[in-house]
Amino acid sequence: MRTEPAWARKFRRGLLILAASLTLVLLVLDRYAAYAHRPGADSKAVVIYTTAWCPYCAKLRTSLAASGIPYVEYDVEKSLQGQMGFWTLRARGIPVSAIGPKVVYGYDVARIAFALKDLGYTFVPVSDPQASRDSDPGAISSRVGGSK
Repeated sequence: MRTEPAWARKFRRGLLILAASLTLVLLVLDRYAAYAHRPGADSKAVVIYTTAWCPYCAKLRTSLAASGIPYVEYDVEKSLQGQMGFWTLRARGIPVSAIGPKVVYGYDVARIAFALKDLGYTFVPVSDPQASRDSDPGAISSRVGGSK
């Protein structure tokens, strides 16, 4: 019968503790992200997950600002909150909009307008991409996780 050296048992126990700790940390992060970013049934907030380089994100930003709709924006490349929200909403592309209790994937004007109508807003899509560079969404929006 072959016995295991003491250092090997300690090493294996250390790896087991490390794996259990990492699992616990990931579980806590997942639960926090679900609590913080998944919209509830009674939610009235408009939250968008975007990037700085995406032309559809710029159109969405500009259209929300032009329509006078207050929103919170998370950059999925520059902020941990944006990455966690993106992960929690099981998104695959950008932009992602959490409009009240509804989640809209992509720049789907009809779905965005329908979800905003349920919250009492009128959505007017802006088609001029140059307007996204000239507008000042800072007056209406709360940009989180990066600069313009």
